[in-house]
Amino acid sequence: MNMPMRPVILLVMSAAFSLVMVGHAWANNLVVTNLAVSVRDTLTAEIKFDIVWENSWRSSSNHDAAWVFFKVRSDAQSAWQHVMLAGAGRNPAGYSDGAGTGIELVVPSDHLGLFVRRSAEGVGTTSVQNVKVVWNFAPSNLAPTNIVRVNAYAVEMVYVAPGSFYVGSGGSGVSEFYQYPDTNTPFLITNEAAITVGAATGNLHYAISKFGGDQGSPIPAAFPKGFNAFYCMKYELTEGQWVDFFNTLTDAQKTTRNIPGAAGKNNRRNTVVWTVGEATTSARTRACSTLSWADGCAFAAWAGLRPMTELEFEKACRGPLKPVANEYAWGDTTIKATMAVVTDNLGKDTAILGNCNFNDCLPHGPYGVGLYAVAGSMRQATGAAYWGILDLSGNLCEQIVTAGNPLGRAYTGLHGDGKLDASGNAAVPGWPNMDARGTGYCGGGWFYPCENARVSNRVINALPCVKGDKTTGWRGVRTAPLPEKK
Repeated sequence: MNMPMRPVILLVMSAAFSLVMVGHAWANNLVVTNLAVSVRDTLTAEIKFDIVWENSWRSSSNHDAAWVFFKVRSDAQSAWQHVMLAGAGRNPAGYSDGAGTGIELVVPSDHLGLFVRRSAEGVGTTSVQNVKVVWNFAPSNLAPTNIVRVNAYAVEMVYVAPGSFYVGSGGSGVSEFYQYPDTNTPFLITNEAAITVGAATGNLHYAISKFGGDQGSPIPAAFPKGFNAFYCMKYELTEGQWVDFFNTLTDAQKTTRNIPGAAGKNNRRNTVVWTVGEATTSARTRACSTLSWADGCAFAAWAGLRPMTELEFEKACRGPLKPVANEYAWGDTTIKATMAVVTDNLGKDTAILGNCNFNDCLPHGPYGVGLYAVAGSMRQATGAAYWGILDLSGNLCEQIVTAGNPLGRAYTGLHGDGKLDASGNAAVPGWPNMDARGTGYCGGGWFYPCENARVSNRVINALPCVKGDKTTGWRGVRTAPLPEKK
């Protein structure tokens, strides 16, 4: 399985309406430049940009992609609005894939952004100039004469292909899923239909534990199970991504979304600082800790993404392979602690040995995303999941929607609409409330023992993250547009 070798994170690039603004966004290997906007007619405008990222791939089974979206703010307004694109599907009318690496532009039916991905199998740098997309500015109540600023954002994603997969490893993890009555038999998910949970032969089942869930049944058909294709963020949300998001909020929204200041972080390597104006970070590629469920949902809603379910988490780790008992995201039971991390003057971390950040490794706290990815290395050395997703075991806990609580099972997988309410909260129907009931954690984190990092260990899969702490991060997903090809 082809895998990324260095982290690529969300970036910001700006352009004034009807003018060209050339610049460089500080990101790690994913760059959008030469952003320009020009009016097409009374309802639409053309957005043009160049995009480059390294170590991209497309194989017969999966690929990576950049989820690109835009925000707009009129000079007469203080609030940013989400840009709604015109058209839908693969390479819609009026769009151009530019010059350079062959790419496809895929616009989902909600028009919130687009996926940029390779159009043919290959590995290496994707570099494209003069990509063109069409903006429908009518929903923003803007006219061609308005003076506005447009920001471009990009998040690297990985395609998780549709198909059957197992949950549970047949191992000794707390509250692991299994096929009743044999606790050593993983359960095969073969479609998105409702799943009956209970003590009858062939059913999905799991042991009741303090934070593993209630054995409630059924898991409804609308609950995303991972059988259908979805895109998953390749890396955990970084401090740079958080700051870029945070700095588009109103003052009232920032007050709500302000993650603890330096004193509240217990010096656990979180460098995000905000008191007034714009937030800053000195470690843009470091995984962002102290995020609550409400914090992560706010980012997901703003970016047009959604929370991941615990079933999707296992699919993202394991793919279609048969489980290995007590395995980690990289597919075996060998785990190596990091011996040390060296941080340069730009806040970029480099690991000394190891393939996972767990059990309070030194230095104490989250590391830079994709830290172990080295060209030519196998999954076990890079800590990569089957599809090439990184850091699903260790570093920071992955917040998920649990199948072990009625409020979690009510989740239907709607995407964020690019908006937050006046207080800075997500308000997407069917998402677990901001009190976090119906949520939990997967994958362990830097402070927890190795057992928590196992794919199928559900020790805290129904423990809500009401308040973010030093071990909690975020990773969003998006259901793949249909029809989709691999």
